[in-house]
Amino acid sequence: MQPLPLFTFTDFGSSGPYLGQVEERIYRFDHKISVIHLMADAPSFAPLEAGHLLAALAGRMGSGVFLSVVDPGVGGDREAVVVRRGEQWFVGPDNGLFAPLTCRDPAAEIFRIRYRPAEISSTFHGRDLFAPVAARLASASFVPLERIACLEVCAGPQDLASVIYVDHYGNLMTGLRANRLDRSRQLLLSGSGIDCADHFESVAPGTAFWFENSLGLAEISINRGSAEQHFSAQVGMDVQIPGT
Repeated sequence: MQPLPLFTFTDFGSSGPYLGQVEERIYRFDHKISVIHLMADAPSFAPLEAGHLLAALAGRMGSGVFLSVVDPGVGGDREAVVVRRGEQWFVGPDNGLFAPLTCRDPAAEIFRIRYRPAEISSTFHGRDLFAPVAARLASASFVPLERIACLEVCAGPQDLASVIYVDHYGNLMTGLRANRLDRSRQLLLSGSGIDCADHFESVAPGTAFWFENSLGLAEISINRGSAEQHFSAQVGMDVQIPGT
């Protein structure tokens, strides 16, 4: 049987030694697994913001295993968990990263990971714990899991009114699903009102606007400019919705 695709969603960065080690550990278990790197620059130290981005990405994808690691508390007392939502499996830390998934889907199943490797680094569970579990799930191999009722860190809004990701163009993704917003209304960022538009060419160069991006999220941009620089924006900055 062909293994499920395995998607990585991490804040490890595409340079340095981390992502390659994770991929090697998956290859060592089953070289037939197709590894697709969704993100290596998820918001660092921000599991909840990263979780809203993960939920948006996963909602546009089919079946597979999502190795999801934004884990500033690695080595601490947070649990290692698996969340199953239909034909999608999510492997990673219980630190808020999976809260948006379970808040939006009460039918999601949650499991505590009982697997432990013979050797495990206290600071690289992505390689030593989560990657082997994800590889086993992708290959339909046995993984010792314990069904639990809920995540330890499950509180949080279904949508997040803040910046959750800044891309290399300086565009600002928010944790707000665009189809839940009134497009006749402005969004407020740093005290500035921002109108909605359909796409970049709908506004003059240098004009800020918000729109529904390819993930279904409200995104704030400047036509042929950087919203990040214009608003001195960063992940976690509040976005206000007037009248709510």
